[in-house]
Amino acid sequence: STWQGDIAIDALAFTTQVSSSPLSCNATINAFPYQESFESGLGDWEILPSSYNIWTRKSGFTTSGGTGPTSANDGTFYMYTEASNNNYPNRTATLQSPCFDLSNENAAYFSFDYHMYGAAMGSLAVQISTDQGITWVDLWNESGNLGDVWNSTSINLSAYAGQSIRIRFFAITGTYY
Repeated sequence: STWQGDIAIDALAFTTQVSSSPLSCNATINAFPYQESFESGLGDWEILPSSYNIWTRKSGFTTSGGTGPTSANDGTFYMYTEASNNNYPNRTATLQSPCFDLSNENAAYFSFDYHMYGAAMGSLAVQISTDQGITWVDLWNESGNLGDVWNSTSINLSAYAGQSIRIRFFAITGTYY
């Protein structure tokens, strides 16, 4: 709800047992394990157009004092939502994955590190699509100030084994920068 509410993510990882053939998609991942820490840019991830001024690739401190991480949790760079510059209240920001082809997989897990620090913290959700991004289902969500620490989580995607999926981070800024 104030400028004290930046969200950051880093060290994304996707693991399975066997790789498979590609799905018709702009970018398809079918070699596992897959990792992205944003060290050389976004990789195959994309920021949706309405989110360009909100999702930011960064190293070091965020631009707002009392918010965000002081450094990446893995490597030098991370992605974060910047709530300054009129990116509040309740603006949405989407960071979308390439397609992951799990057609020959028996199990899959999506893990990532996240940082949610600031007095006006918004929320972060991980969503999944099995129809190339037409519809989305929430897999995980968190909201509020979790302190100036990186947290880690892992989501079991074994229910989606045998399918082609897409994942996105869906952030909502708080009520103030």
